[in-house]
Amino acid sequence: MATLVAAVIVQRLVHARDGAAGDRPLRPVTDAFAAEDRRLLEASCAALEGKAARQKNPHPPGSPAYAARVCARLGRWTGYYGKPGPIVTLGGWTEFRARKRGGALRLTERDL
Repeated sequence: MATLVAAVIVQRLVHARDGAAGDRPLRPVTDAFAAEDRRLLEASCAALEGKAARQKNPHPPGSPAYAARVCARLGRWTGYYGKPGPIVTLGGWTEFRARKRGGALRLTERDL
């Protein structure tokens, strides 16, 4: 079941990567991420952006395309060669979830 959920989320991120949905409406970013993930998405984006225009995220924060771009960069997409596919996006989404868990562990260690 977890694999199916991950596949659906990654596929939605791949479809949202360009910021245009064509003839279908874009799903909200909260389908793939919790509302409290927005700060981590923005921090990850800021850390991954390069100086070149192609390495900057052109999408507005909080949009599905913004989150898709962050996941692609976390999946080691450079921004130069083609569009990120599902394998790169899955790697980035997995890395994002690991960062989220790491942040949660750090918070619980402070409470000890």
